[in-house]
Amino acid sequence: MKKWQPHIGMQDVARRAGVSKATVSRVLNKKAEVSEAISSKVIAVCEEMGYRLNYNIQDLVRKSKNDSTQNIAFAFVDKEFADPAYARMLDGIARGIEEYNFHLVLTKLSGDERIVYDLPPLLRDGRVDGVMVTGELNENIIEVLEELGMPYVILGVYSDKLTRNTTTIEFNFNLALMMLVECLKQSGKEKIAYFTESPDNYAEQKEIEAFGQALQENNLRFYKELIYKGTGPFSGAFNIFKPIFTQPELPFDSIVCMDFRTAREISHLILARYGLNQPVDFLLATLRPFDYYKLPVPAVYCNGITEEIAYTGVKALIKRLSDRNTITRHKIVLNPHEVVIKAGD
Repeated sequence: MKKWQPHIGMQDVARRAGVSKATVSRVLNKKAEVSEAISSKVIAVCEEMGYRLNYNIQDLVRKSKNDSTQNIAFAFVDKEFADPAYARMLDGIARGIEEYNFHLVLTKLSGDERIVYDLPPLLRDGRVDGVMVTGELNENIIEVLEELGMPYVILGVYSDKLTRNTTTIEFNFNLALMMLVECLKQSGKEKIAYFTESPDNYAEQKEIEAFGQALQENNLRFYKELIYKGTGPFSGAFNIFKPIFTQPELPFDSIVCMDFRTAREISHLILARYGLNQPVDFLLATLRPFDYYKLPVPAVYCNGITEEIAYTGVKALIKRLSDRNTITRHKIVLNPHEVVIKAGD
């Protein structure tokens, strides 16, 4: 794509594409009444000429004296805002934008975006100053964001290839798993299993590595056969563990499951095995997004800091906005606060 040419107008695009100015507007605003053939032709001309909508005339723009919209976007890639693993990020972002007197806009990406014109208009047309992004990131999304030329910050654990030119805010899973394994060992557990729902996810692969390192540091054996894996997002843990919990003897004495939703599924199986009136000689270790979340079985909890990660992301993005010409990879790693062990509630 050609670099954005501010002197190119919508009428120029319409003339080159052989359509009306109104048709160009409908295409760029993703109106359904335009045919796919016409839409593709208009997009191709926009790319060729380096045209984008003039954000100075867009009704969502709040231009200030320093040429800033004072808007920040929070973009989810192939995720739902209601996903409990991410929902608390909104609290941290809200705290940050209020503190710095910015405005927040929410948007979702499918993960299939390939060019700038695939982006929602609020990103594509300069209606925001910067973007915080998380979810199922991929190389294409990063390339489109870089082509957009807008500062962005990534929230979460991703490969170096994806985080190569920006700031990333990460949770220290290594330390969290070390704390959980230490607590399990102190409770007399030695055969510790691990469950991951999405084994192909980069972050979850790194968590398994961190789990193995935590076992080694605590002089505990790593049992490859005790690493249990689901088949992808929301595939759950129940069907994986149900046949195991019906066996006369369990092959493990505790399980680490960093996702609270799947840990809850496992807790139901533990409760079914031991019954309501029997002591449960088993520990389930997990990361919980809220400290008031509880499991009905004895558990070791590492309290998450999702809100703090998001708040730190706001600060990092605003810092990047003040120095747009500097593009460097910078990683901020935040540590968990505490690990607690509690009986079943």
